[in-house]
Amino acid sequence: MRAVRHEGGCELAQARPINALLLEDDDVDSKLIALQAAGFRMIDMRVLRARSTAEAREHLDHERIDLAILDFWLGCESSLRFLAELDARLPGLPAIVLTGLSMPDVREMCVSAGAVRFLDKATLTGEAFEAAILGVLGPRAFRSSAEPTRFGRPGLTVVQTERCDR
Repeated sequence: MRAVRHEGGCELAQARPINALLLEDDDVDSKLIALQAAGFRMIDMRVLRARSTAEAREHLDHERIDLAILDFWLGCESSLRFLAELDARLPGLPAIVLTGLSMPDVREMCVSAGAVRFLDKATLTGEAFEAAILGVLGPRAFRSSAEPTRFGRPGLTVVQTERCDR
């Protein structure tokens, strides 16, 4: 065992950031989502914003994407067609749909199109957003069990790298 100094308390840490493709045409909503992601406590998420489906395809061609976050209404069309394209291109990629149109028929359309979560922008808090992402990504969002386990409080922390039976 070894001891290390640190300033914060104990937290779960990830092996690598989660790359989230954000398809959002509204600049204000995009900034709010990015600010919420920056404040996540248990997820280190890199937001790759696309204003259009063409920009989103560019990200798909050049980046590793772990999660898709799609605005339901993109100016003059819904994102559901792109959601179907995502499913064909990257089967199993989890997708969350955000919308200000919180009507039951919109929710049903999104779930039928393959969205794993549907979130209402008007009531979305940072905590609820992070919880939804954790629910979608599951264990992929955290370090593997091979990572060191940290014990302690701010100041001096004991880092255990091997199993220790008492």
